[in-house]
Amino acid sequence: MSKTLYAYIMIVIALFGLGVFLYGLHEAWEPLAYIVGGLIMIGIAIAMNELYDRIPINKGGDD
Repeated sequence: MSKTLYAYIMIVIALFGLGVFLYGLHEAWEPLAYIVGGLIMIGIAIAMNELYDRIPINKGGDD
C-alpha cells in the first residue's frame, strides 16, 4: 500500500470518526453510542498511523 493511499485512508477514517463524535454530541437522545463510536474510530486511525510510520523522537544530547 502506498503512503499516499494510506494517508488518504487515515484522513477519511479520522474525519469519519470526528463526524460521528460531533453528531453524537449533537443528538441529545442517543449520544453515548455515537460518542463512543467516534472515539473508537479516531483511536483506530491514530493507532494505525502510529503503527505504520513511526517517527523517532531525538531528544537532544550528544551525537
